[in-house]
Amino acid sequence: MQGSKFARAAGGGAIILLLVAVAVGLLVRERKDDGTLDRVQATGVLRVGLDASFPPFESLDGAGNVVGFDADLARAIATELDAGPVFVNVGFDGLYDALLAGRVDVVISGLPYDPRRTQDVIYSQPYFNAGQVLVVRADDTTIAGSGEPALSEVEGSLAGRTVAVEWGSLADMEARRLREVVGDLETLPQPTAREALDALVAGQADAAIADAVSVYQFIGQGGGEVRVVETLTDEPYVIATRIKSRRLAEAIDDTLTRLRESGALDELLAKWF
Repeated sequence: MQGSKFARAAGGGAIILLLVAVAVGLLVRERKDDGTLDRVQATGVLRVGLDASFPPFESLDGAGNVVGFDADLARAIATELDAGPVFVNVGFDGLYDALLAGRVDVVISGLPYDPRRTQDVIYSQPYFNAGQVLVVRADDTTIAGSGEPALSEVEGSLAGRTVAVEWGSLADMEARRLREVVGDLETLPQPTAREALDALVAGQADAAIADAVSVYQFIGQGGGEVRVVETLTDEPYVIATRIKSRRLAEAIDDTLTRLRESGALDELLAKWF
């Protein structure tokens, strides 16, 4: 793939708007803090809520240990806070309840940003974008793109092309939306995102649309040489803390910024995808 993997994974115009919203939200929240950061640093324990059934973000290995992208990210954040993570495995639907009840200090679990929850939790800046992406074979230079969710550069180069998608998925919906814009665009429905990407590599399609997680897994598992040319939609993954854990939320955001700038997030992508 061209450029920084993290820039692709966490990029997008909507992500910028989310970052602004998060920053404004932190500024207007009441200044009273619940002391979670102080307790974490005093005890050396950061309690991390997750649902360990979502590889490669989080799962259990043969010894029952939590492993994955989010697990390593939690360890990196805890280290920055002079603590270590204690993972609390909770069903995904119960993660917010566990956080608000004080069973965990933070949720790091492939958690999509949800504006309906902003009265109860503080969200971090995004650390991964799981949205739909347009990919082509690595050696194909005929389909251009900017890598951002704006189609000005890609519309013309898709005319007369065939795009593989998982039938009935969000990728399929994006392909239908693109066809309304481009006009002369064929879709090649496949049973799964993996099979859509296989069809691209086999030359049955000129491009494919799939979610970023499926694409990075495909690349990491040696499925074929493909590259992302456009981010079509945004589904940012974020970290959640309680509304009054203001100082912990700020510390997590500062840590994410350092991990991004140092290249550590790129390294996690390379390791788990």
